[in-house]
Amino acid sequence: MINEEVIRVVLGSWAQGADAAKAAIRAFFADGCMWEQASFPTTIGPEEAAALFDSMGQMGFSSVDVDFRNVVAAGDVVCTERVDWLVRPDGSRVGPLPIVGVTEFRDGKITSWREYFDRAHLTARGSAASDPAGG
Repeated sequence: MINEEVIRVVLGSWAQGADAAKAAIRAFFADGCMWEQASFPTTIGPEEAAALFDSMGQMGFSSVDVDFRNVVAAGDVVCTERVDWLVRPDGSRVGPLPIVGVTEFRDGKITSWREYFDRAHLTARGSAASDPAGG
């Protein structure tokens, strides 16, 4: 599997819920992978990264829909420009949250992932940015 496919599989798993997201993270994150996100704790390794998805339910969300705008791959680096929507158990969505991610790979595994976004985009809009139709 090429690096671009890996990131699409990982991000695509988020729409299937926390268990699928955690399985993809465990499959594709290298042991020392550092995942850095604005306003979230930096994780090291697949288990810490997977644990972030355990907190989704506590925040009232069941999954994350990811809409890709652009994906650019060059060697061991894949950059994604995307829009994420946090999905509640009733199917309503909160967002949009525009994100740019830079992911580095070695031997088909993610070794570093940096994501850039403005968390205020969500907190300022909160439920006002809900998409009740889910699409």
